[in-house]
Amino acid sequence: MPTITDLQIQKNNKTRANVYIDGEYACALEMLTVMKLGLKIGRQITPERLKEAASDSERSVAFDKAANYLSRGYKTVHQMREYLIGRGYDEETTEYVIQKLKDYRYLDDEAYARMYVEQNDSSKGSRRIKQELVSKGIAVSLAEQISEEDPEHALLNASRLAERYMRNKPCDLKTLQKLQRYLLNRGYGYDTVNTVVRSYNIEV
Repeated sequence: MPTITDLQIQKNNKTRANVYIDGEYACALEMLTVMKLGLKIGRQITPERLKEAASDSERSVAFDKAANYLSRGYKTVHQMREYLIGRGYDEETTEYVIQKLKDYRYLDDEAYARMYVEQNDSSKGSRRIKQELVSKGIAVSLAEQISEEDPEHALLNASRLAERYMRNKPCDLKTLQKLQRYLLNRGYGYDTVNTVVRSYNIEV
């Protein structure tokens, strides 16, 4: 049976060890995995067991990287999947980590979408918010549901944006046309935008 003939801690990464089987390099494993599985020089190990150890190590490293990525800010499942795959992790490892993060409630697309709406609905209309949520990997149906807003609430927010935009600007046709485009670009609907613009009593 194949035998572990050497375990060498990597010079540039003290948390990983190179494993040698029958005198030849086999793989690199996390030291936590080495200790967890009781691997040591002279111990016999089957190819299946070594593959299991390598998989366990890969998952451990991937999970740590995912946790570090989340420490920079909440992410969607899609963003996390792209992050892990972009760093070379295979589909099996990526989906394992994602499921673990879901189980720990570190990944929750609905919670992410609701938080995103709360942070942005005072400065963006529902169309813009929906578009941005979808671009982040939120399902279209969920994005539509979460971003739906009350017309009166949308009108109030659009009016506040218009007040700030119009500050120290002339209230003429050219400026109001720019205001109209500005509000449309912020994601507000045509009815809401036209109501706001008409409140300045100039036909656009």
